[in-house]
Amino acid sequence: MGNIFATRPGSSTERKPIAMGSHLDTQPAGGRYDGILGVIAALEVLRTLHENNIQTHCPISLIDWTNEEGARFPGAMMCSGVWSTKSTTSLEACYAVKDTDGISPKKALEDIGYLGDTPCEYRENGLECYFELHIEQGPKLEATGNKVGVVTAVQAMKWFAVRVSGVEGHSGTTPMDMRSDALVTASRLIASVSDVARTTGLGVSTVGVISNDTQSQATIPSGVEFIIDVRCSTDKMVQDLCSAIFKSFDEIVQRGNNNTSYHVFRTWDLPESVFHDDCIGAVLSAAVDEVGISKIMDMKSGAGHNAAWVSKVVKSSMIFVPSKDGISHNPAEYTSPEDCSLGGQILLQALLLYDDGVKNGSLS
Repeated sequence: MGNIFATRPGSSTERKPIAMGSHLDTQPAGGRYDGILGVIAALEVLRTLHENNIQTHCPISLIDWTNEEGARFPGAMMCSGVWSTKSTTSLEACYAVKDTDGISPKKALEDIGYLGDTPCEYRENGLECYFELHIEQGPKLEATGNKVGVVTAVQAMKWFAVRVSGVEGHSGTTPMDMRSDALVTASRLIASVSDVARTTGLGVSTVGVISNDTQSQATIPSGVEFIIDVRCSTDKMVQDLCSAIFKSFDEIVQRGNNNTSYHVFRTWDLPESVFHDDCIGAVLSAAVDEVGISKIMDMKSGAGHNAAWVSKVVKSSMIFVPSKDGISHNPAEYTSPEDCSLGGQILLQALLLYDDGVKNGSLS
């Protein structure tokens, strides 16, 4: 799958690597910090260990996970999901995905010589544990004056593709009361995605992709597709919010009474991911040493991360540093050099604390 592992040997030949990393891919209108900070900081950790002749007990790995964003090849956290074996999207299914030019991930990797021959799964190239440094991508740290987020979990999420069907007709000759306009119905359904999330308070829901089959100003649309992104703190809350949204859809179609219909296809999901106390403890201890307990915030991530899939099979946790104005997936995304450096220092110290725990037997 093109995941890149760079490993520095430890003194033990029996232990698996302590890993750190993130991703280098971004969104079409993304910034320079989302994912990238975690990879560059992990590289700096390896350089620091090397330049200071620090011998760790466990090997130390830097990982750059491929296609985390799913911007080119649809399916977020695609390659860490395959590695974990817990994603509902298998290796073969990922290979079958195509980008807008009809190119598959496998073909793209072959073309640049990065397909690799190591099986993409944790039982073949396993880890001792995993730490991921990331920008918060939200406003909470900055708003509260805190410097570090100790991440304890990643919320649950599901994506759905929805197709609304109607009947094509002439925009000038078809009376308003005889129209079966898929776009009108789709617009009402899309508005309800946001409205239901607001009224229930269960979580957040978004429509970020819309396509219209006809794309003609003189034709009543007969087919519209859109994608729903639903995220909540727990799996049950996601299910409850989805049920409320689709109940609202039924009511809207019934009220419209215009011979339109809709069909829903679940395209992707990520169950709630709870991080391990051993890794959370290492991050917390390192953060306290750097900034003190008063500048630390316990956080659950609203965004998906590679650590979510990795945590299904390996002890994991994350470190958040502030995002200016809470902006992400935007060219204005920014985290100060000082906060980037602080995150990297906490990553290094958490890794060394965990490694020392393995060496002295307090961590298994």
